[in-house]
Amino acid sequence: MMRLVAKGILCSICLFLTACATQIGLSEGLDRSVKAYNRMVRWHELDSAVMTYADSEQREEYLKQADALKKQGLSITDFRILSTRYLPEKQSGDVVAEFDYFILPSSRVKTVSHRQEWVYRKNSHSWKLINGLPPF
Repeated sequence: MMRLVAKGILCSICLFLTACATQIGLSEGLDRSVKAYNRMVRWHELDSAVMTYADSEQREEYLKQADALKKQGLSITDFRILSTRYLPEKQSGDVVAEFDYFILPSSRVKTVSHRQEWVYRKNSHSWKLINGLPPF
């Protein structure tokens, strides 16, 4: 009888640790995706950022935004991740990023804060951005 109870407790502990590891893995995945996406935006790889990280439903709209920004002569000089909040119950993330930029022919550097909404898509096992590019 004691063996059965011990096996049950051991099994429960293993399940608990697996669940914790999954949540940590998702949180780390969010951090990696956020940094990679914002780095791509910073280095003028808007098309790649959209194709890789934008949710498929909004991808076409984001590509149009990216083209419009390129035509305006947007130059991003820096970015900062101000906060990242992982919401395990919704498998989503809330990120606030700040971008320093200028639009030619002006050389005046401006700053814009942008709230990014991320969701984890189980079918592709990846984090996807569900709101658009910052309003430069």
